[in-house]
Amino acid sequence: MLFDTHCHLDAPPLGDDVEGALSRARDRGVTRVLVPGVEPRQWPTLAALAERHASVSIAIGIHPQCLPELADADLADGLADLAAAARLYGAVAIGECGFDGAIAKESGVSLVRQSEIVRAHVEVADALGLPLVVHVLDAMGHALAFFEALGPRPHGAVLHAFGGPAALVPRWSALGFFFGIGPSITWPRAKRPKEAARVVPIERLLLETDAPGTYVHGSPSRTGEPGQLVAVLDALVTLRDEPSEVLVTSIGANAVRLFGP
Repeated sequence: MLFDTHCHLDAPPLGDDVEGALSRARDRGVTRVLVPGVEPRQWPTLAALAERHASVSIAIGIHPQCLPELADADLADGLADLAAAARLYGAVAIGECGFDGAIAKESGVSLVRQSEIVRAHVEVADALGLPLVVHVLDAMGHALAFFEALGPRPHGAVLHAFGGPAALVPRWSALGFFFGIGPSITWPRAKRPKEAARVVPIERLLLETDAPGTYVHGSPSRTGEPGQLVAVLDALVTLRDEPSEVLVTSIGANAVRLFGP
């Protein structure tokens, strides 16, 4: 049984065929999907999705790439409501939150401001005893310094779509982070994500698709879906010196340890 720990199941085109996507995933052994929140107005939709589908769990958060379009008042209200919404909607994690260097350069939402928003997520996660789901793009040094200043995450965290560098794996591991390994390792020229996936301790590995915007190499539709998690697993087995059965068992246990049964 496989757990897709990061899939935007509500986003089109997956959101237009949730039943089909989950059915195809089950046929391939993917029995659970975590759908991360990206902005406050989306959270009730995620709650309804989880209520309809027993295999779906959700996280509640505000994605850094949504910040430029989010009014200051809506952002403030969302952060103020974050803890209550997580309780109300049965979230198993807080996020997706994080740091995005491109957003800082292009929209004016600085990494300092992003740090303030992430800190609000951290406080809620700590108060509720939940893990964090963290996005980092073009801001790895800033993100690592931020979390090293805070210290190890008492309830765990996942560095979603981790693509390296491999040399930073021990520092993130020491902070209680797990590593979401996704479709990038299926691409022939993706050297750095493959190097990173090789060295992540087995007790820190998670699998994800980040569908639908991310997809595995050779996908004819150029659209990801949770059933493609099997291709990610196959690529990971090729990269690492561990049997498939060992990886599946360990990664499944990691996901349950982080997000609950």
